[in-house]
Amino acid sequence: MASLKRSLKILQRKNSKSHVFFLVFILIIFFLAAITVRYYIFEPLQMENASMSPRHKENSFLWMCKLPQCIEKIKLNETVWAKLRSHENLVRKVIAMPGDSLFISDNGRVKSGKLRFKWKGESAFIESRSLYIPKKGDTLHFSKLNDIEQDNAITLLFEQGADFYVTTTLWQGDRELHIDRVGATKLGNRQVSLQEINVLPWQDRRLIEMQIRQAEPGNAAITLRRELHNASDSSLIENIVVEEDCYYLACERGHHCVDSRESGYFTKSRLLGRYVIFPDKIKNFFKNIAKKFITAK
Repeated sequence: MASLKRSLKILQRKNSKSHVFFLVFILIIFFLAAITVRYYIFEPLQMENASMSPRHKENSFLWMCKLPQCIEKIKLNETVWAKLRSHENLVRKVIAMPGDSLFISDNGRVKSGKLRFKWKGESAFIESRSLYIPKKGDTLHFSKLNDIEQDNAITLLFEQGADFYVTTTLWQGDRELHIDRVGATKLGNRQVSLQEINVLPWQDRRLIEMQIRQAEPGNAAITLRRELHNASDSSLIENIVVEEDCYYLACERGHHCVDSRESGYFTKSRLLGRYVIFPDKIKNFFKNIAKKFITAK
């Protein structure tokens, strides 16, 4: 009899207006919390291609934490969500942190701190190169940078809003050659234009140097030297102060995939999020519960 009365009270309480109101209130709280998490903390992204396969398969969903605390905790070899200077978003892995030295060979082998890997089908690096990844507050001496570091420093200056222009001269050892000599070289099947020499990437400039070296008598090396000048007074820019930490991001595959090989360093302000796995664990936890419930039925 006592158990019957208890059951009746529980049933009455469940059907009461206050209980219904409480359930609705809880549902609203959960709904608002879900919206807050979705728009301010986590961003679900779908991989639209195989650029990060096998790490992340095509069409898979990744949860990106957008909180500043998450971006502060980014580490080597982690997956991040970043923005190109063209404002296009992408997902890549971190292969070099601020202050790291990075080595990339002409066959796509990468060494950075404790990280070692090889790009599949790497074709961007025609020669091996080492480069330093700047951190906030570093001073870069432009004339002491190698060709790929100069490329990245120039794109960094553009991003920092500097008003400058580039000049290029041609040298054989310590002897300056006339820059028109560049006009006799080709990139692929097209003639090189003098108007583009200041903005060509390091690979193209290296191919131009090699062509001139073959045609020019003498044993001294052929080099294209660049200088930076302030647009306001044409004074020489010798040093560049780095305003943000920089990162070097990469695809898993080596070809037909945009990353730091083409776009240079990714500054901290262009990192939008960091991949976190625990939302997937929560999702899988509830999936397993649902499967057990269905099996039990």
